[in-house]
Amino acid sequence: MNKNETSRRGHRAAGFTLIEILLVVVIIGMLATIAAINVPKFLGQGREGKARADVSAIATAINAYNMIEGKYPASLSALTEGNDPFLQSLPKDPWGRDYQYAASSSRRGLRFEVFSLGEDGVPSADDIGNWAVEK
Repeated sequence: MNKNETSRRGHRAAGFTLIEILLVVVIIGMLATIAAINVPKFLGQGREGKARADVSAIATAINAYNMIEGKYPASLSALTEGNDPFLQSLPKDPWGRDYQYAASSSRRGLRFEVFSLGEDGVPSADDIGNWAVEK
């Protein structure tokens, strides 16, 4: 026996065992599953937050238009026209659709309505408008 063989007998070889590698793979899989379940929920909340912020900004521009012009705009495009526009551009809602505008409102306390039709794109309970911006 030479000197190298003797020194190797008492020491474990460097590296990971198959069990250790499998354990790490299982843990990573569990973490990935947890992330995959929760990410869509947080994305939905982010989209709703963006829609609320956009609705608030558009409503502010509409009120400024009313103060300057003495009337509410006939359409949202009026906010981006002229030499000193109230908005540089009209944003799309987080689902890629135009924001909706009604120059008059049937809702109590509102002169106008600006809103997104939400994720489903049709008038329903998930709509986000200036009547619910404070929520």
